[in-house]
Amino acid sequence: MSSNLTSMPESVFFLTEDGVTIAGDWYSSDGDRFALLLHMMPATKESWATLAERLVEQGISCLAIDLRGHGASTNGGALDYHAFSDAEHQASVKDVEAAFAFLESKGATAENTRMLGASIGANLAINFAAAKGMPVVVALSPGLNYHGVKTADAVRALRQGQQVLLVASDDDTESAEGSALLHSMNPSRALLLVRNGVGHGTRMLEADPELTDELVATL
Repeated sequence: MSSNLTSMPESVFFLTEDGVTIAGDWYSSDGDRFALLLHMMPATKESWATLAERLVEQGISCLAIDLRGHGASTNGGALDYHAFSDAEHQASVKDVEAAFAFLESKGATAENTRMLGASIGANLAINFAAAKGMPVVVALSPGLNYHGVKTADAVRALRQGQQVLLVASDDDTESAEGSALLHSMNPSRALLLVRNGVGHGTRMLEADPELTDELVATL
């Protein structure tokens, strides 16, 4: 079923509670499900374009954002992730909160929203979804600790009705080992999918097109 309303995303902007302007690409569908997509570092919201278009075809409206210091979310050049402290990276949770508030204005709830993230974006997605009680998280190349954004407690806290799909490549040793450990902490709710030789984060989607098909089916 195709529910695609637009082939091109709408550029949107919203303000975090600490005054950072976040840029997003809004892919609208006529369905009643939503997805929030958080990129890896270094990358931008555009790294999700192909997957977002596929999800819109399934009736899932998508918001992909530039995390602070990346892409168009630099407050006029004042923010640059290259110079961030760990505390500044951790403040990206405020970007996620503001993005979800935007989705809520479109009719999203925790129950009808899926989280997707890559690398540090995966860690942010796991934490936010666990806290909100969201049912599905897709985490591409998550880690145990990216710049102080940790995942173990959030994975352990996943409740009945919540599930995270941990996707890693065997040639990305740190993420593959970290994902296996996260799976072991909550095996019924933290599922593990290991691919062969496809790299890190959203680069896995480019190297392995069948992975995109599997993720669309999961969501």
